[in-house]
Amino acid sequence: MKDTVALVTGGAGHIGRETCIKLAAQGCHLAILDKNELAAQKLASELDQLPDCEASVILADIMQPSAFEEVTNQINAQFGRLDYLVNCAAFYDETPGWGVPFEEESYEAWLKVLRVNMLAPFFLSQALYPMLKKSSAGAIVNVSSIYGLVGPDHSLYEGTEMTNPAAYGASKAGLQQITTWLSTVVAPEVRVNTVTPGGVERGQDENFRARYEAKTPLKRMATEADVADAITFLLSPEAKYITGHNLVVDGGWTAW
Repeated sequence: MKDTVALVTGGAGHIGRETCIKLAAQGCHLAILDKNELAAQKLASELDQLPDCEASVILADIMQPSAFEEVTNQINAQFGRLDYLVNCAAFYDETPGWGVPFEEESYEAWLKVLRVNMLAPFFLSQALYPMLKKSSAGAIVNVSSIYGLVGPDHSLYEGTEMTNPAAYGASKAGLQQITTWLSTVVAPEVRVNTVTPGGVERGQDENFRARYEAKTPLKRMATEADVADAITFLLSPEAKYITGHNLVVDGGWTAW
């Protein structure tokens, strides 16, 4: 993967950051797209210290349609090419009607979630496709969630402030269908796959964590590295005959 170029949306976030680090270790140059300028610049500075990596920051609000052309122009100006796109950014906001019980979910929150989790991956893929198809290794990985596959067990959240909104699950299920659709349209030049993580350990309430792990065959939550490893594999030459696939990284959560 030496001297390839990857754009990672949400690149300064939890999974995005770990993915950037993994790709940089493979000799990949990184365009880190995030709205958190401080975190993105800090990561870029760290990656620039590596001998085979050039990292740049793209500040963009992918909820806005104008962002797709802006991102494309910045990639062209900075690198002049693109080999990989990782759609890792996901909606998280203090919007009224988000992160609330079913009876209180709002139409406006649904629209925001869908714009970030579904529309942005599709329209970024569309905008960047001309560059990706010129690569000899063009690949897209979309990051979904087990809640795009199964419904939530709300007993896990009892006694905590954690929630599991319907809008989130619906957007992630839609993202998987976008993967399936794109994989047949942009082939053979570009491969498109999904990584579907289970719950990632981030210091959650210990009661939630214990309940979650009890329902997981491997008896632990995922780490950021578990997910980043799967993303890196699907981008790599080792996955050159894999497209339209959903790689579920959930410790067996959806197996029973």
